[in-house]
Amino acid sequence: MATTKTIRKKPAVETAVPSSRLRILHVASEAVPFSKTGGLADVAGALPAALVLAGHDARVAVPCYRKTYLIAEKLGVEWLATPMTIEAGGVDHLIGVGVVVHEGVTFYLLACNELYDREGVYGPSSAAEYEDNPRRFAVLSKAALALPGAVGWIPHIVHAHDWQTGLVPALLERGYSRVLPATRSVLSIHNIAFQGSCLPSEMRLAGLDPWLFNPMHCEHFGRFNLLKTGIVFADRVTTVSRTYAEEITRPEFAFSLDAVIRHHAYKLTGITNGIDGAEWDPATDRHLAATFSADDLTGKATCKAALRKHCGLVAAPQAALLTVVSRLTDQKGIDLILDAVSPYIIAGRMQLAVLGTGDLNLEHRLHLLQQRHPGWVYVWYGYNDPLAHQFIAGSDAFLMPSRSEPCGLTQMYAMRYGTLPIVRFTGGLADTVRDVAVGDGTGFSFGPVDLGHFSSVLDRALGLFQHFPNEWRAAMLRAMAADNSWDHAAKEYVKLYSDMTFAK
Repeated sequence: MATTKTIRKKPAVETAVPSSRLRILHVASEAVPFSKTGGLADVAGALPAALVLAGHDARVAVPCYRKTYLIAEKLGVEWLATPMTIEAGGVDHLIGVGVVVHEGVTFYLLACNELYDREGVYGPSSAAEYEDNPRRFAVLSKAALALPGAVGWIPHIVHAHDWQTGLVPALLERGYSRVLPATRSVLSIHNIAFQGSCLPSEMRLAGLDPWLFNPMHCEHFGRFNLLKTGIVFADRVTTVSRTYAEEITRPEFAFSLDAVIRHHAYKLTGITNGIDGAEWDPATDRHLAATFSADDLTGKATCKAALRKHCGLVAAPQAALLTVVSRLTDQKGIDLILDAVSPYIIAGRMQLAVLGTGDLNLEHRLHLLQQRHPGWVYVWYGYNDPLAHQFIAGSDAFLMPSRSEPCGLTQMYAMRYGTLPIVRFTGGLADTVRDVAVGDGTGFSFGPVDLGHFSSVLDRALGLFQHFPNEWRAAMLRAMAADNSWDHAAKEYVKLYSDMTFAK
């Protein structure tokens, strides 16, 4: 596969650059446009691009999965003539290095047939993980830190993302400090619920000193915890919204890592994610039946009619069309939606269209809801990116009643398309959506997680839609005007990186 193809032109060793220009290597298990299972991929693709636009040299190291290889071929990938050899637990793995420049960002695709040449990113399905994931991502972490020697480019900062790269800060301090003595590490927590907890024996894959398996370093309730390891050893830790940074210091949000977070709170910063304004722009979106903007909303009505036709929903001018684009899990509040919506559908006040996959019980309940309300409820199981754009553009409101949400991106996509989000006041949802009740709001929010509070906010949103169209339109325009671009987040990251690198 990938390791047999040779590069046409090997990247040259980089010469000195002005001290104000940062060199940042992002290491992630997925990144658009090469691989995606969730928001991590969006961040790992968009943040480096924003940093490049700001004048910095940001690059990305990501595994070359089977589908990644096909995408890379279309983008003109070039392979280093000599693969790297990475050892993990006494086994050597040959790692081919592919180089692709996409939207100004250099991507290093790390190809290893026995580890990454698979259909899935983390497992054969969303409900199952590969048993050798600790090895797969230990090799990713080691290979990323070996890249500077292979390509002749030394980063000021290595920015690791989530548990899959939690070994990067530890290896940088304990194993690679001689070859990268001035390089600092950042670890971003995208979702603290996923920690890479595995058997103590898997620590041999990292090659760390065995004595580090203790409660102050890598051990967590008798297991080797990759996310905790990253938190402990990273020079700085970030998470994807300001509110979530505070929430994960509390037991109800931290999935048993709250004491670790509090102990390392001095190096924790919450930086709210942005969205890709070029990909999610109603004025240019190629997936829509008609484009539109804040100056001319005519196309949004066309999108709504097209979405109703696609979903087989009846024409009901008095009814608001609400959509969901989400993993179907209780954490996303899908059970709340199922419990609450029937009275509003029966009354003719709303229609519901759902796009997603996940918990089989929730999928079954959605199927029954669709059967009970033909022409008023539609469900599409799976993920379909063009359809996601159509759902968000063609609906009046977007449902996201998450029990916890580190940041969330779809509520920001919805706002850009004039679709008012209905969210729970938590994490990034609290940071990005202002309730219309404050007078200059961009959506609706509620607090306690129960049917009463969710039904109340749903009733409030539908009431505004049906009885106060001018106020609804004003909220739409405010939502579309909200600046959720990556520019703000990139500036905060640059400040963080600069404080680490040049204040020494």
